Amino acid sequence: MIPSKFVTLLLLLAAFTSLKGVETVVNGNATYNTNSIISGSVSGWSSGWGSGNTNTGWDYVGQVSDASGVYLGNGWVLTAAHVNSPTTFTLNGNVYNNTGTYYSNFTNSLTGTTNADLTLFKISTISTSGTNLPLTYNLTIMPSTPSTGKTAVMIGNGYTNGVGAKSWGTNSVIANNVYPIGVNDRESIDFVTLNSGTIYGEIVLGDSGGGVFINVGTTLHPQWELAGINEAILSDTQNNYYSGFVQLSSYQTQLSAIVNSVPEPGTWVLLGIGLLFIALPLWRGRRKG
Repeated sequence: MIPSKFVTLLLLLAAFTSLKGVETVVNGNATYNTNSIISGSVSGWSSGWGSGNTNTGWDYVGQVSDASGVYLGNGWVLTAAHVNSPTTFTLNGNVYNNTGTYYSNFTNSLTGTTNADLTLFKISTISTSGTNLPLTYNLTIMPSTPSTGKTAVMIGNGYTNGVGAKSWGTNSVIANNVYPIGVNDRESIDFVTLNSGTIYGEIVLGDSGGGVFINVGTTLHPQWELAGINEAILSDTQNNYYSGFVQLSSYQTQLSAIVNSVPEPGTWVLLGIGLLFIALPLWRGRRKG
């Protein structure tokens, strides 16, 4: 639930919000704005990603068009629907082509709306230069609403000083279950962070479609999950600015069903029977010969 002290604020946001261009994670403190892997500064970042997995959430965020996207697993990339022309996914300089399979009709489990700012598309796991995608672990999508006060690690390919590069920052969730706010005819902003001070991350132009990760475990036993997708910068009538995210718990069931889907056993059984009927006459023919 939204704390009562935020109700007026959120109503103001819903009624008077102005949207800035969404695009890199920017911070006043260089410690929180780097192209290096995060593990040295965020406690537990290099662990808590699944048994035997050597990759972190940093490795799964890449570039889609002039913005960002997150590789979920099994060839599926998630980005914001307002990102133009998601035809490729670029990771570590390798370009992976879109196979032409898209999903964008997601239903928000909180509001019932079906115009989420999300697009899921499938890529070839072999790059245009013949490099195999090195990611084999499927990211875990957070199935519950992120609690207020939780630290969020934000990653995107936005623009800092006019240069687009993957970077990261941290911030704290100040409100969740926010009434949907329209962004490019999409309504799916479900939680926000307050951009204040000099050590907090803020999404900027190019960060759209990037990922927000939250530790749902403990400091000693971390467990990182993908909680949101970067969407927009919001401002209220007092010119306070907030980063807004699509809350993936609202779409977790649908996303997981698609990403983790495998051919039904019946399909394989029927295929095997069909091959058997094809092979049997040939085998008999060889014996007679």
